[in-house]
Amino acid sequence: MSITVREALQLEYLEEFKLLTNESGFNNQVTTVGILDHEILEGLMDIFVEGEFVMTTLSAARNDVNLVFEAVKALITQGAAGLGIKSVYYSDLPDEIISYANDHHFPIFSFHPDIYIEHIIRTVFNGIKTKGIHEHLEAKLETLMTGNLNPYIVKEVSLELNSHFKDKHIAIYCHEKRFISEENIIRLIDKYHRLNDKPLGHGLFKFRKGLLILLTYEDKTNIESDFKYILDLIGLDKDSITVGKGLIKQQLMQLDESLKESYYAYQTAISQNRSSLSFDQIGIHQLLMPLMDHTWSIKFVEDKLRPILEYDDKYQSEIYQTLKLYFDYGLQTQAVADQLFQHRNTILYRVKKAKELTGPYLHDLDFYEQMSIAIKFYEASHIYHKQRH
Repeated sequence: MSITVREALQLEYLEEFKLLTNESGFNNQVTTVGILDHEILEGLMDIFVEGEFVMTTLSAARNDVNLVFEAVKALITQGAAGLGIKSVYYSDLPDEIISYANDHHFPIFSFHPDIYIEHIIRTVFNGIKTKGIHEHLEAKLETLMTGNLNPYIVKEVSLELNSHFKDKHIAIYCHEKRFISEENIIRLIDKYHRLNDKPLGHGLFKFRKGLLILLTYEDKTNIESDFKYILDLIGLDKDSITVGKGLIKQQLMQLDESLKESYYAYQTAISQNRSSLSFDQIGIHQLLMPLMDHTWSIKFVEDKLRPILEYDDKYQSEIYQTLKLYFDYGLQTQAVADQLFQHRNTILYRVKKAKELTGPYLHDLDFYEQMSIAIKFYEASHIYHKQRH
């Protein structure tokens, strides 16, 4: 298990660290944390391991900055993740050391003398452990999302997520409009788990860089009030997130369906620039979203749109944008013309050209159906794959 240096810096105490180098080593993996002291003088630098975030006062080198340089070189050789210096003897380092550390993507920080190294060590270890737990739970959710499990296995996995889950449930997927970090999501979830008055039958989980809220009930549901209550508990503003809601299910063995519904609703909301959508509001996307990784779906869309995109690229003709608006506005030619500041006949010419480039078709309705689906899939797939990666 590990966290990145960037994630570590969001933990308590470490968020006060002052960066002395550049940020090129912020993605270094932190697997453990240790203390550097007399090892500088005794030639024991090989005891440090790859991924170790090292804390020190540099007491043993307080009168010899060359020892500091040798220690930095040794830590880099050992594959250490970074160095935190308690600013008792050194608050800054010579440019030569900083330059060397930057060249080797080795971040160095200083921190206030009032911060205890023991507190930092405990915080980092807890951060690594916590992330490991969340990744384990997320892996179970990913199995529900991508696997083809029988209903009894689905229920078993669901109860592994939370043994207090009830049968009746709904899934709500939330993603910050201005994504901060996965570590921030973990902090929100941990904040929820520390509360004494939280409902045991509900659950919050990190999933695909977002927050999955599972609300479960014995019988009567209070979905909107419970959803708002949870957001208030963790201090998350509803206006700051994009929300996808699944449909109410009667059996916990349907949790995999609920998860997919909420995620597909969220993806559709993103592609349509909406703040919130329920699965029963996404129309044809109920069919398209599950096919985003399907080879034949991708081939169909590429075959249909490649001629248009290549023509646009060559002649700057804006046929694709015109078609997209043409279907968005329900084939209302004048509305598209007004939007693009073009004559109505120009819009009709572009639609006709698209039909020529991508045909033949049986009739106009066949063209409208195929092209509308291809464009919807193309637009949604860009968001889908961006979110996944």
